[in-house]
Amino acid sequence: MPIVELVAKRTLQSNPDLGLEVVDLIVLLWLYSNPYDSKRRQLSSMRTVLKMCETLQTPGKGIELTDDEITQIVLASLENLKGKGLVYVRSAGVHFIKATMTRSGIDLIERSITTPVLKRVTAEFGDNP
Repeated sequence: MPIVELVAKRTLQSNPDLGLEVVDLIVLLWLYSNPYDSKRRQLSSMRTVLKMCETLQTPGKGIELTDDEITQIVLASLENLKGKGLVYVRSAGVHFIKATMTRSGIDLIERSITTPVLKRVTAEFGDNP
């Protein structure tokens, strides 16, 4: 289980009032750790992270979702986060996504997750200074 999934699950356990699902928080943490100006391909990177997460895996079989299905999960999560005012989605499609966090999204992450834990998340898969 990647650290980002562990952090997302523990954060939601201690903050059930956030109104987010595990995948939503993973996507939000990914955006926090990988701002769009990092030039990374957002969709393929998010799919890669989600493929490693136990949340989407079938016990004993691993990931049984196609890339298209995972893309739809990412797009649905971004729509949910956009609806809550946590992200801006400038472009969303099956091949390309361009999304950034709003100030509310950044504040939510910084308020809900301690700095040492955020450093561990960004050390695992981020490049945010």
